[in-house]
Amino acid sequence: MVAVNFDRQFNYIGTGLEGSAADMRILRCACERGDFTVPDGKYYLVDSGYANTQKFISPYRGLKYHLGEFGPKAHRNYTGPEEMFNHRHAQLRNTVERTFGIWKKRFPILKNMKSFSFDVQADIVMTCAIIHNYIARFHLTDAYLHVDVDSEEEPCGITQSVDENIFEEMISVGNSNKGALLRTQIKNEMWLMRVTTLNL
Repeated sequence: MVAVNFDRQFNYIGTGLEGSAADMRILRCACERGDFTVPDGKYYLVDSGYANTQKFISPYRGLKYHLGEFGPKAHRNYTGPEEMFNHRHAQLRNTVERTFGIWKKRFPILKNMKSFSFDVQADIVMTCAIIHNYIARFHLTDAYLHVDVDSEEEPCGITQSVDENIFEEMISVGNSNKGALLRTQIKNEMWLMRVTTLNL
């Protein structure tokens, strides 16, 4: 699991759990151990494999989400505020996919590590993330950071079934009722701004 900022740097990287572990399980473990925290009043954007809480905002399910589904700007009509929210969410989350693309292009070893033990693989991932962050912070002219690199990751869709009720108890991950209120507030403010702009 990783958390990426808009400068394409890793804020958090968790290694040591198998790739087959469920997204929410990994997130819960990171939060409960105290490895990964969300500052008060802040939140991360996550894909629909995660429960929506006030700390982790996910897209609306059952609506268009991936950037390619929305078409060119000139022909874009949203069916409602939820679809527009999903589009804006996907645009922002695309930073994660682009960061993965840069990372894998810079460190080809990340694409094929099966010959290494699990512990060594975890160390390689962490080391590559640290080096990537160093380059991103101190070598601002780095070519990889200024090229639009497509990620080879699969689009982030619903990766597992999420029972949001079981996450009500998980204070560390947040509360789904508070998450729904926050997401609705953000959606409504974005929609109002769009409607106001169109009416000018």
